[in-house]
Amino acid sequence: MGFELAAPGMLAGLALLALPIIAHLTGYQEVRRVVFPTLRFLVATQQKVRRRTRLEAFLLLLLRLLAVLALVLLFARPTMTWTAKALAGTDPARTTVVLLDTSASMQARLGEGTTFDLARERAREVLTSLQPGTGGALLSFSHRVDVLGPGLTESPDALLDALDEVEAGASGTDLTSALRRARELLRDEGVGAANVLVLSDGLGAPPAGLQDWPEDIAVHYHDLRGAPLRNVFPDDAEVTAGARRGEGLKIQTMLRAAGEPPDASVGVVLDLGAGIEVAGDVDFAGSHEAEHVFTLAVPPESTLEATLRVEDGDDLPVDDALAFTLAGESDLPVLLVSGDGGTHPRDQETYYLERALQPGAGSLSRVRPRVVSSEELRRIDGGRGDVVVLANVPDPEPLADELRAFVERGGGLLISLGPRVDGERYSQVLGDLLPAELTEVKSKGRGTFEQSPVGLALPPLEDETFRVFRSGGASVFSSVRFGKVHGVAPRLADDARVLLRYSDGLPALLERQVGEGRVILFTSSLDDDWTDLPLRSIFVPLVHQLVRSLSGTLLLDGGAVVDAGGQLSLPVPSDPSVPAWVVLPDGTEDRLETGAADADGRVVWAGASQPGHHALWWGVATGSDEGVVRMVFSVRVPSAESGSPELRRDALLAAVPGLVHHSAGDEAEESEGEAVVVRSASMIPSLLLMLALAMLGEGALTGRRT
Repeated sequence: MGFELAAPGMLAGLALLALPIIAHLTGYQEVRRVVFPTLRFLVATQQKVRRRTRLEAFLLLLLRLLAVLALVLLFARPTMTWTAKALAGTDPARTTVVLLDTSASMQARLGEGTTFDLARERAREVLTSLQPGTGGALLSFSHRVDVLGPGLTESPDALLDALDEVEAGASGTDLTSALRRARELLRDEGVGAANVLVLSDGLGAPPAGLQDWPEDIAVHYHDLRGAPLRNVFPDDAEVTAGARRGEGLKIQTMLRAAGEPPDASVGVVLDLGAGIEVAGDVDFAGSHEAEHVFTLAVPPESTLEATLRVEDGDDLPVDDALAFTLAGESDLPVLLVSGDGGTHPRDQETYYLERALQPGAGSLSRVRPRVVSSEELRRIDGGRGDVVVLANVPDPEPLADELRAFVERGGGLLISLGPRVDGERYSQVLGDLLPAELTEVKSKGRGTFEQSPVGLALPPLEDETFRVFRSGGASVFSSVRFGKVHGVAPRLADDARVLLRYSDGLPALLERQVGEGRVILFTSSLDDDWTDLPLRSIFVPLVHQLVRSLSGTLLLDGGAVVDAGGQLSLPVPSDPSVPAWVVLPDGTEDRLETGAADADGRVVWAGASQPGHHALWWGVATGSDEGVVRMVFSVRVPSAESGSPELRRDALLAAVPGLVHHSAGDEAEESEGEAVVVRSASMIPSLLLMLALAMLGEGALTGRRT
């Protein structure tokens, strides 16, 4: 314990302590006593008052002495110093950079807290030990490096405020980037000699490419955990559907163990949401890997946000759950209304359509077409998400009211034409649904597609309806031939647009929004009467895209799994004015910059920080907060972080010249794991408080005596 003064000459002011004493001794005058016989009964009371007055005078003198003493010491600016134990490598008089590990493994249990709690406590001790005028900086690192607070500063309070805000995340560890960023920070500030203290858990990969580390920058790596990580975590879940409809799903899960494998069986739970859970037990049998298979006899009816969870009570609970997408039988029913029957199945107008949507019993397609003739159909049940296809239906009047109500409540209607369609009749009956009025039939060449020069123009690949052709196949559109097409009026209906044109400029595909649903009109046939389109390779994906688009289930790259801290390329609307956002597991929203999309209509999203299920939403209109889910994906803790190997001391020493390694678990280095530093604290706040209390007390006693 020591006592230092910034201005010791000011102690000469202690001579002022004589002033209150002199005032106390000379402030009372002896008075002449006159005895009145009639007041003899007040003598006893007089003695009591005199004793109280003397006590108050003594207290008043003491308070005045304290006030003068505090005032003099304030000018002298005293500082109290003492020695204390500190983290090895701490030098209060040397510029110090603290690197704080915030990776997922830092959330491992350690005593009553976590490794990160201990690291933050040690960082606080280092920052508070720096002497006035000594520079300090605080950097957090996981998959990326963040400079916290004002950077390199002589104000530890700003760094301590930033330290209180930082938390451990769920991503990986990049020690190489952290050390490089610390070196760059010191170089940019013109600091040649400094200490770098790394506060980590001794797990991960050694740094690389730092053999040219400066000699004047000392690196002290502190393994605060000092023990291997005991961790059991789900690493993978592979979903396999039955070969036939209704055969259920098989979920093959992989569990891994870091450190010593568990002796007893480990409980594992498959959570399907809505309170549905399937439990099992896994025995590692001395191995670091184990498998468990879940079987769902009845497959789910839609895509589920499933979670695989282990119940082991290990050191690292942050990775005990693995989120993934469980795609069940999310069938899309499509009603194919045929207007051209025949004795042979191939004579049906819907022959190619049905086989394109459902190629066979073992097909992976989840589109379930049902064919019915226009004469048999009298009622259309369904609503949002359902799709009806009119294929060369001659007279739609019996279905007009049903179709109109169906589309307005959210259904999708695809109309293809053909030789039996009367354009004028369609315009009269379905005019409030058609994107444009139909005119006459136009023949190309000699009216047969074999001799026609007319094909399809290149589709607008930025439109999501043709997104599947961005990776190839778009050139086939120009090779399709059309012998006959229906013309349309040049004036489009409200909320209508042309999706695709023929090579001669006439509209081929038109779309219109009607109520809550949509209508798509194809101005030729979808069989081989007028075109060879059904015989082309683009027919199957084009038909699938059209019905999926009408149903609103044109999901984009669903089921992706990305590591926390990683990046994911997300599709956004082709219109930059339509918003898109990602909903995180905690319910917060992260808006995407739709105007920054690349040529494929995608933006890179780097907000994968929370493990769990995420959903990509698109707005339904410009600036609208209402939207639809376009994609479901998951974020997981990196498996390299869950099963991180111990960072060997020799690897660290070889990677960074001059590095000093300190381990909390190495008993031989316990004495090296601590340093003795001189800490100091200014007494000015305490002296100000003493001065204020003395003045308040003096005022109270003076008022009482008066």
